[in-house]
Amino acid sequence: MRYEPDRCQLKLLYKQTGISQRMVHIITGIPESQLSDYANNRTVMGYGTAVTIAKALKLDNNEEIYTWRIIEES
Repeated sequence: MRYEPDRCQLKLLYKQTGISQRMVHIITGIPESQLSDYANNRTVMGYGTAVTIAKALKLDNNEEIYTWRIIEES
């Protein structure tokens, strides 16, 4: 069994935290266009990027960035 990112939760997290995409860009240096690609599920971010964004959003758990799908392997 393994986990795979399902849906990016950035849009919801921006609302919940009150920290905008622009502010995450300013804090992290990640281009807004890239943040938009993540938020709209056009690109899946790597672990380091997820941790960076989670810290900028002041999340306790970087796994909150995505919903997760369980992949059963036989």
